[in-house]
Amino acid sequence: MKYYPLSITSIGCAFLFLLLATDGLAQANSSAGQEIQHYMDRAQQALRANQPDVAAHAYQAILKLDPRNVEARANLGVVAMSTGDWSEANEDLDAALKLQPSNSRVEALLGLCKMRLGRPTEARKLLSTAFPKLEDPKLKREVGLRLLSIQFDSGELDQASTVLATLQALSPADPAISYAAFRIYSELEFQAIESLAINAPDSPQFHRALAEHLVNDGRNEAAIIEYRKALAISPDAPDLHFELGQAIVFESHSDASLADAQKEFESSLHLNPTDARSECQLGEIETLRQNSAGGTSHFANALKLDSESACAKAGLAEQLTDEGKEQQALEYLQAAVRSDPYNEQFHYHLAALYRRTGNRDEAAKEMEKFKQLREMKDELHQALHPNSSSQ
Repeated sequence: MKYYPLSITSIGCAFLFLLLATDGLAQANSSAGQEIQHYMDRAQQALRANQPDVAAHAYQAILKLDPRNVEARANLGVVAMSTGDWSEANEDLDAALKLQPSNSRVEALLGLCKMRLGRPTEARKLLSTAFPKLEDPKLKREVGLRLLSIQFDSGELDQASTVLATLQALSPADPAISYAAFRIYSELEFQAIESLAINAPDSPQFHRALAEHLVNDGRNEAAIIEYRKALAISPDAPDLHFELGQAIVFESHSDASLADAQKEFESSLHLNPTDARSECQLGEIETLRQNSAGGTSHFANALKLDSESACAKAGLAEQLTDEGKEQQALEYLQAAVRSDPYNEQFHYHLAALYRRTGNRDEAAKEMEKFKQLREMKDELHQALHPNSSSQ
């Protein structure tokens, strides 16, 4: 798994973080302390003026006065990184780390350097040790992504998953982190299915895994076959009945298909009477049949089983709207949107309900959200399933 090249911007952030550190990197307590501080100030001014060569000369002057000055040695290494002199950076950062082995920032930067120089084994060791201890979010992100790259390429997916969880907590919406998650989880899925195919080809778990993969791929008819194979082996698994019912509804809304799906959801409820999802799906089926009373009954039961069910709230809202009870419907539908903000149909129905109650401004906002979500999902569906029509 390859990521974008190490950027000057990210190095610059790390550089300033080192430069402005106050946790003991600076060692200007010698007799030449004032002169060292003078050169430190000059280096900072040069960096602000985008003059790395001038800053490097200032740090070199400090090292002549105090060869064990970690701050000057480390920052000299980062100046070299920012100018693309990775060999020089490696030497300076390695020297700084030897002077202060506990400094996780220097360790992390040295690891990034090793990776750039094509020494992944050394880089892995340094980055793995530094990553958990880093506090600066920008440097932690950079190090985490590089570490993920090494771990993915070497097949260390368990370790990569741990690093990924930390990065996702740090920045959930970061596209680079989301892409890394996609690659890692896709590979884990493939490995799991491959393991089931080799070790347990006749197990319900293997057929269910295949079915779930097929559903995600938009191949519902093939998924239904695999779900039925799984149920033939394990007929008392409520989740299998539920997922088969969903696949049937995804495939077709014909009367026969709805009847088949209904049987599966009822079987799931029989095996697990607390299954709010199946109650909700039964409500959806009755709504498709234009059986308002039947739909309301199932949605109400689902809400009793799960007071946070967005599906149940949206279903009840639709029924209440048909009965002319707009205010009650509005409360349910607003709650459904809060529970599931990425469901474009909820936004569409909420826009319609706002229009019906005369709130044109809110209606326009919800319709815009609906259009954005629909466009995004249509583009994604077309990209993943170019030979099928949009669902």
